[in-house]
Amino acid sequence: MSTAQDGRDGRGAAGGSPSRRRVLGAGAGVAAGLLAGGVAQPAAAASGGWRTVPHRGLRPDDPDGRGPLANPRRGFRYEMSYNAVDLTSPWDNEADHSPDVTKTLETLEREYGPGANLTQLYFYLWDFATREIPRSALDNIESVLRGLRAKGYAAVLRFAYDDGVRAGQKYTVQDIQRHIGQLAPIVARNSDVVAVWQAGFLGAWGEWHGSYYQHENYPDAVTAIMTSLVAALPSGMHTQVRYAEKRDMITNRAILDRVGFHNDYITLGEGLWDYYVPDNPGWPRYLEVGPTHAMDGEMPWDKGQSADPYAWSTVIPGLAAARRLQTLRWDSLSIVHNATVTVPGWKAAALTEDQVRDALLPVSDGYFRDRDGRAVSRTQFEYLRDHLGYRIEVRRARTSVRSGRLEVEVDLVNRGFAAPKEPRPVRLVLLDDAGRVVTETDSGADWRGWQPQGRSETDDDHTGPATYTVRGSLPLGRGATRLGLALPDPRFPGRGRAVRCANASVRWVNGVNVLASL
Repeated sequence: MSTAQDGRDGRGAAGGSPSRRRVLGAGAGVAAGLLAGGVAQPAAAASGGWRTVPHRGLRPDDPDGRGPLANPRRGFRYEMSYNAVDLTSPWDNEADHSPDVTKTLETLEREYGPGANLTQLYFYLWDFATREIPRSALDNIESVLRGLRAKGYAAVLRFAYDDGVRAGQKYTVQDIQRHIGQLAPIVARNSDVVAVWQAGFLGAWGEWHGSYYQHENYPDAVTAIMTSLVAALPSGMHTQVRYAEKRDMITNRAILDRVGFHNDYITLGEGLWDYYVPDNPGWPRYLEVGPTHAMDGEMPWDKGQSADPYAWSTVIPGLAAARRLQTLRWDSLSIVHNATVTVPGWKAAALTEDQVRDALLPVSDGYFRDRDGRAVSRTQFEYLRDHLGYRIEVRRARTSVRSGRLEVEVDLVNRGFAAPKEPRPVRLVLLDDAGRVVTETDSGADWRGWQPQGRSETDDDHTGPATYTVRGSLPLGRGATRLGLALPDPRFPGRGRAVRCANASVRWVNGVNVLASL
């Protein structure tokens, strides 16, 4: 099980009051000696029959301390677009994209920098808007998803008919429902590499404006399409719409727990088409939905990328962007959009611990300090990259041996912008020297409840994130030498990516966060 502590750890502090730790640490028995499973740590402390191993976050001068922590379904993302008929790209600026997904992702990594593990993935169904999608096109779609798996990526998936260049196709609600039925088995088979299946289909680029029959403006049509889409979603997966007013049109209220948002024009309210601002009528809905539903978005193209009139060519301030995205519990953001103006600006702008604290944003343990405790600045780009979505830190692990079993308590905090949005088990495991699982137990914790600290643009409590405690009891199996915490994708053993904690003192072994040696 997992429970939130009654108090909160201080902003950037070790966390938890001594009295609360004593209450949690009470128990009988004598544990085997423990050492941290990673870099050197203070000696394990014994109290009330428990042994405690403290852990710390990633510092800039740790090995890979300034590199990205690539965890599933969060962070920066790229963008790829394919015509389903032949896997060509509809856009001139993607002429170097290949049906070979590995080559395309390597091109994106070179052009926009490494560190993303997500990509927006469009499939244009122009050729099949009013008829059945042929087997050849369905096979093309699945081949791209297989390519994502080979590279360890996941998709923010969208299907669309209209490209905003040609006149809109005359598809009906029934056409869309038929296509959802054809696509659903492909998404189900490949749900390990689909982070979210966006509503799409309607209007230019699937953004729900300007479709030929204006279905996006009729609640009956919206409800019918969204009910079919949610019914097709694999367990635990969300869909997203762009506008609060469209979500509010859905009269089938039972499906709303699967419907989040995507903002395709993030300008912090400076641009005409950014509705995710406090004075917009939809703002209360965005605040309500963000903590528990998948949230994605992108800035506009800049004028170095596009001649369109909606292109945006002033730097969108990184710290203000962090506040907005943290307030709305954002999970993923494109680094392809505004990549010649804003993204370079973020990479050049230094960011200090004081600036982040003053902005009421989360400060990860050690993030702005070197091993000697000296202040180190980061960049706005690094901070956004590392804090979009969830960022799970282990604070300490406690163990006690009782009647041949290892009793375990693990304290964690979420230093990210958002809670995790997709379900996965939280398991305590014992490993042998070769990294094989000897024994394991499911703690019963729901990590989607691990909320980060209060939202910076509201009157929430900003003192720091709550501490959550994962508890379990494991038999001391033969050969067990290490205690670990595992957050795997249970639907696809060996395929789905596990979650790595943001700790320098926690070793990563075969998808397990190793907390202590026995």
